[in-house]
Amino acid sequence: MEYPSYDMTQSQADEVQAIAEELEKETGWSYWYDLSVAPGVKLGGYPGWTQDPQWPRCACGRVMDHLITVESNEFDGEDSPRWIPVEDQAGGDVWNTVKNPTDLVLGDAGGVYVFVCSTCPGRPYETVFDCS
Repeated sequence: MEYPSYDMTQSQADEVQAIAEELEKETGWSYWYDLSVAPGVKLGGYPGWTQDPQWPRCACGRVMDHLITVESNEFDGEDSPRWIPVEDQAGGDVWNTVKNPTDLVLGDAGGVYVFVCSTCPGRPYETVFDCS
């Protein structure tokens, strides 16, 4: 389960921050690295924006739904160990076998996000690319 990160309003982020600080004191888990957006290639969830969010709008005016993310890396390294599959946490060459098993690099470690309008006939889609 993942939760929004950059896609929150400032008031939502302020509310989450207060809860996140308490959670981190109690558990050591960071909301921003351990509970919000899961990195890597995935269906659904929230985009793992590298830059500011860029949710496209359909011609009907509706904000499109996030469908697919394809990112350069499957996780961010030591900052996000929670997202490493349990069976791969035992060690080894984490960079080559888990973090970037395909050697895919989109821009400067960025991602491509595919969005779809689930209400319009023909399911129109848009893509967004961002990198650092």
